[in-house]
Amino acid sequence: MLENPLIDRLVRFFEAEVLNLYTSKPDKYELDMDSFAGVIKTTDSYFYKLDSSDKQDENIQIRFGYHCKKDGTPCIAVVLSDFNEFSEKEKEKWAPFLVDKSSLSQEDNRFKMWYDRYIIGSWEVKNGARKRLSSVIQNINACCETLVDLPLYSEVPDNSIVYPISLNTHAYEDAHQRLYGFLVDSLSRECLLEFVNLRNKTIPDAKNMRLPTLLRHVFCEFDKNSKLHTLLAEVSKQRSKSSHGVRDAAEESNAFENFRNDLEIAVEVYEELLELIESEFNVSSEHELRRHEIMEGLPKIVGDVESHYSICKSKKMEGKTVEKVWFGMREEIENVHQSEVLYVEFKEGEILAIELGANASDFLHTEGINPNELDVYFCLKWVPAPSNRNEDEDNSD
Repeated sequence: MLENPLIDRLVRFFEAEVLNLYTSKPDKYELDMDSFAGVIKTTDSYFYKLDSSDKQDENIQIRFGYHCKKDGTPCIAVVLSDFNEFSEKEKEKWAPFLVDKSSLSQEDNRFKMWYDRYIIGSWEVKNGARKRLSSVIQNINACCETLVDLPLYSEVPDNSIVYPISLNTHAYEDAHQRLYGFLVDSLSRECLLEFVNLRNKTIPDAKNMRLPTLLRHVFCEFDKNSKLHTLLAEVSKQRSKSSHGVRDAAEESNAFENFRNDLEIAVEVYEELLELIESEFNVSSEHELRRHEIMEGLPKIVGDVESHYSICKSKKMEGKTVEKVWFGMREEIENVHQSEVLYVEFKEGEILAIELGANASDFLHTEGINPNELDVYFCLKWVPAPSNRNEDEDNSD
């Protein structure tokens, strides 16, 4: 793999410790790491605070992959074109970490995956474990929001989960501390209690159980010895070493690979949980995720309207069956803004006409209009059914 001439032209290798220059300054730099690829970039908040003269030097974005050295220690492979965009000052920081290609092992599957995906452009290489874990939990959340109006997890794993750079037990424990925040602390007790009812279970003291224990009782298909709960127990164990009391001295450990394996297990077990939810409740996570993403983009209602507003006539549609819909551009009216018109005809014979109204005529001779001064509203007209149809309510306009 390393004999490929493109590598010499497009890639440079550096000791992985160079990443500490950026992980130590989370207010300035964002590090997004996954099992075979990552990116370092300047945070938006820091960039916008910079003087214009500093923006060019401080605007960093560099893509990287991983490669193992012959002695087993990791280094990173960076895209040379990204590195060349650095200021001379930034390049000087990296210079002591430069790795000669002769010190690298001949084959490294992680590097090949990164090279194929980001240099060759092959999208047949699937995402790394962290991004796949984020995706499956997003899908679980979408299903749960449809079923019980609550997500199972209040937070989805993001780029704050950082793979261990140093090869020791402390680095491994610290990585699990971040993972614990997502997989344990972010579990929703309210969602799990709703599933207690949905699955017709009786769980004494459910309101006071530890969240992983409650998860096990709600989804009893995953017992105490299952991979799911073995994983959560391991995450809790490693996190406690990092967070509670004085921990043991650090020992040499293949922290990166061990943590990557843990994330792969996490992807596997949460995919099993998702499959269980989809199967039992006949929901499609792909459909529900798309549906909830659309709903998130809908306008938010923040207040009521007056009872005499035209839009209130839309309540008459409740319980009726739509027979026909047609629409188009309204005919032009002098000194009146243009508008689309939508007609909805119901099975009983009523028709609802919807067009847009506005106070645009108030500004015919005004310059410098503030957008907040322009009001747009619905104009609804309700046409009653023909007299020979049965009507249960007063349908007058």
